[in-house]
Amino acid sequence: MPFDPASLPRDPDRLIEIIIALQDRNANLEGIVAALKRTVYGPRSEKLIADTAQLPLDLDDVVFSEPPAAANDDAVGPQPARPSSPRPKAARNIGALPKHLPLCEVVIEPDSKVCPCCGGSMHVIGEDVSEQLDVIPAVLQVKRIRRPRDGCRSCEGAVVQAKAPPRLVENGMATTALVTSIVVGKFSWHLPLNRQTDMLRGQGIALDRSTLVHWVIRAAWWLKPLYTLLVDIVLASPKVFCDDTPLPVLDRRRRRTRTFRRRWW
Repeated sequence: MPFDPASLPRDPDRLIEIIIALQDRNANLEGIVAALKRTVYGPRSEKLIADTAQLPLDLDDVVFSEPPAAANDDAVGPQPARPSSPRPKAARNIGALPKHLPLCEVVIEPDSKVCPCCGGSMHVIGEDVSEQLDVIPAVLQVKRIRRPRDGCRSCEGAVVQAKAPPRLVENGMATTALVTSIVVGKFSWHLPLNRQTDMLRGQGIALDRSTLVHWVIRAAWWLKPLYTLLVDIVLASPKVFCDDTPLPVLDRRRRRTRTFRRRWW
């Protein structure tokens, strides 16, 4: 507590009484601080069980002393470090969306930019920005290829026209992107062709499953040289490791599935 030097008594006996009272108060406060330190930072066996709400009270008869020394057989040695929890921290997405995704901004303006108080014009002073992960479903479209024919007005004998681009399926209506999507859906995402025909039918495109089978066979024909090259490279190694995984495959000629062997090199 602060003292005003002018208000202190000049009697030596009175000053001695003040010093003794301050020493007692200081010892009491030091005991409270030590008890709080043991409660917060001390080992579990040495924590003081006391009502912390009573610590700020000015109780001169309560003396906080150090805990008694442990017996020889109960000597408290250095506490071993607690092993860290083997459970990894949960990975939570707190709103950090990938930066490589295209960004579509939607600005929502107020209904009116007239001040409701005075009727003056209002200007932007800040904004709140929030991000959400959106999806655009697969969109089927008709790709129309137009090849104009140019003729000469002078001789009227020459006609020029650009060549038609090659097609993955000859005289077929499927583009390379559509065939690729069907093949990836079948072999990577395990979507059977009958399920893909149902998905196309849901978008208004009626196709038979045999049509999709023909497209897959045609894609396999185009990819056969790449498959042959990969096989030659793999078999040229001195050691070849593979994983033989059995998979159930539907068979229309049988009432049950048959086992198909998938081999990864």
